[in-house]
Amino acid sequence: MRAVLTTLMCLAAFATPAMAQDPDGPGMPAPVVEDIAPEPEVPLRAMPSRAAWSEAHIDALAGQLFEAPSHGLPSLDDTAFMLSNPTIALADRAAMAERAFMRFGGWLRFGLVDQESLETRQLNNAERNILIDGLASALESGDFAAVLAEFAPRVRDYEILRREMIRLTALQPIWPTIETGASLSLGDSGPRVDQLRARLVAEGLYPGRWEEGDAFDMRLETAVRRFQGRVNLAPTGRMDQNTLRQLNIQPEARIAQLRANMEQRRWRDRELGRRHIWVNIADFHLEAWEDGSLVREHQVMVGGVASSTPEFSDMMEYLVINPWWGVPTGSARSRFRSIRRNPNVAAYHGFRVFDGSGQAVRPYEIDWSRWGTSSWPYRMSQAPGPTNPMGEVKFIFPNRYNVYIHDTTERDQFVRTRRDFSAGCIRVQDPFALAEWILDGQDGYDRARLDEVAAGNSPDVVWLDEQLPVHIAYWTVVGDSDGEVRYLNDLYRRDSALISAYMTAFDAFQPDQSAVAAIHESLEAALH
Repeated sequence: MRAVLTTLMCLAAFATPAMAQDPDGPGMPAPVVEDIAPEPEVPLRAMPSRAAWSEAHIDALAGQLFEAPSHGLPSLDDTAFMLSNPTIALADRAAMAERAFMRFGGWLRFGLVDQESLETRQLNNAERNILIDGLASALESGDFAAVLAEFAPRVRDYEILRREMIRLTALQPIWPTIETGASLSLGDSGPRVDQLRARLVAEGLYPGRWEEGDAFDMRLETAVRRFQGRVNLAPTGRMDQNTLRQLNIQPEARIAQLRANMEQRRWRDRELGRRHIWVNIADFHLEAWEDGSLVREHQVMVGGVASSTPEFSDMMEYLVINPWWGVPTGSARSRFRSIRRNPNVAAYHGFRVFDGSGQAVRPYEIDWSRWGTSSWPYRMSQAPGPTNPMGEVKFIFPNRYNVYIHDTTERDQFVRTRRDFSAGCIRVQDPFALAEWILDGQDGYDRARLDEVAAGNSPDVVWLDEQLPVHIAYWTVVGDSDGEVRYLNDLYRRDSALISAYMTAFDAFQPDQSAVAAIHESLEAALH
């Protein structure tokens, strides 16, 4: 059966391009998504007995509640202070502790807002049961820290972002700013150069001592380059207007952005896969992971603003070496114009033209009287070759968006910092190195075999023995392996809606600071 499917797929673009998967735009109808009846609600488990709570349990939980702000979550200091107040009966504090655990644990494990609606997250019984099991485990072991740590996201940079949250919160009262004005570069001096140095010192990017009035020197240029690299700007070392805008983003805005990005980590699958591929659209970056270790990194190109790459996860099923290209309607228009002027263009570039029924049509037989009308019946497909924009290999993980990863003929563009050139798919640098890792351990497809097949012109479909998870995210704050945090350009302007929704929910739960101070005073009085 697999052999039959392979043959059909290799012929699909050749025979009926309208039905072939389009690697860089809408060339294949979206699959029909059937309505699936919601699963019935599972029964809610009983809470552990409140009699199980001891003073030690309550103290342990109270200590953990103070950590909520470092996770980008609303403060629970008021609850922690009340739990520590010995004048409140133990039974009342046990009830309060139970509610606090469920709230804090729910925020950590499932998030504050719903990923789809961006409304405040409401837990179902299955999710609440996970928290109840965690509470029972914490009461049995007494280790609330370990149980709550298990609820936190498991992505590699989450703890790095927590440290950044603590750093930003501490810096907030003394955040340096730079006055607006002309761009700055080597040799310039004056108050704005001093302000630039102070700002980069706050970022931890400018080492050593300096004197007021010192000119813009090589050390400062290096620090500016490092900052530009963090925010995905071209690392020129010159403080231009784009760099100035990034430098002058206030800590309140950065903290809100960081909180929203930490929330995105809480939405991700907790089991990403023993071997998996991770793409961050905003960072133009692909990572291959195996057994918890980063084993490969690749630069990528992503969709432009008008054809933005979506966020989703799916399973890679097969690779196609020497793929055909089902040319999307938008890209086909200019190519049809060229063929109209010179029909030999089709043969030169390996284009095949098909009518509405999927029958091949010679360029000389095209009915140009229908050009530019809604009844234009022709579609185009391009054979494998040096001008095919799919390059030499594509990686297929069937999905509702018809988005996947592929090679490109525009390999020289990977040197650019901003790489949003595609029509939605992901173009990857050094694709055969990625293919070699994906097929590692699969009989018959080592690097020599891949190169041998690619040297020809015939499509070859390689089914994976084991499907590979692919996760595509859009995160504008990332923590690198060296512990540095980078704030990326919000390429698609997706952050504003997320930040607004998150901060609305955040503010609804954030306690009034005067009330927290009054509760703290009551605790101090009770302890003395």
